[in-house]
Amino acid sequence: MDSIYLNVKKAQEAGYKPALIGLAHNKKQCPDKMSVVAQKLADKDGGHNKFLESIVVWLDVRGPRYFWQEADTFRLSTKQSESTMHTLTQELLSIDIHDEKAVQKFLKDNFEPESCSPETLRWIYEAAKANDLIAVKKRLPEGFLQTRMWCMSYKTLRNIILQRRTHRLPHWKEFIRQTLEQLDHPELLPGLSARVDKKDNCPA
Repeated sequence: MDSIYLNVKKAQEAGYKPALIGLAHNKKQCPDKMSVVAQKLADKDGGHNKFLESIVVWLDVRGPRYFWQEADTFRLSTKQSESTMHTLTQELLSIDIHDEKAVQKFLKDNFEPESCSPETLRWIYEAAKANDLIAVKKRLPEGFLQTRMWCMSYKTLRNIILQRRTHRLPHWKEFIRQTLEQLDHPELLPGLSARVDKKDNCPA
């Protein structure tokens, strides 16, 4: 299998303690005892695990355009991304397009292997030079690597895991693996089990 060009780095995580306090209010119990209760309720949908909405994580993710097209399905989250015009084109215009080494380095840093030829890059370069944003976007290959700050709650992340852990696009399994390894409370989320059940079909 080809290498998967996806990198996830947790930037920040917050809300665990407030989520437990809120859960304690609901159960009329001491917040100190809520960590055990939270683990019992985490996989119970239908309103029982809504405390997961209060736990938020920010993930700095770098992946190809075709991954981000699928990621945009999950609307209960926010993303801040690199600008195609201001990031890619400015960097591209700063290199000597006739310098083969500079071109190859640019391709290696910004695209999956074999997803963008030097000729295609030159077309993008000419469009950028003409300040033609539409032409740049038309010619940009799906293998273009874009970095986005992806902010979501544990509840949204739970839905992503349940829906995508057996997805045929391997980037999802890699996204889940890297994310779970970095979270403060992975015990509140499903794992990478290949088992598919009714919960795996819950909507985002």
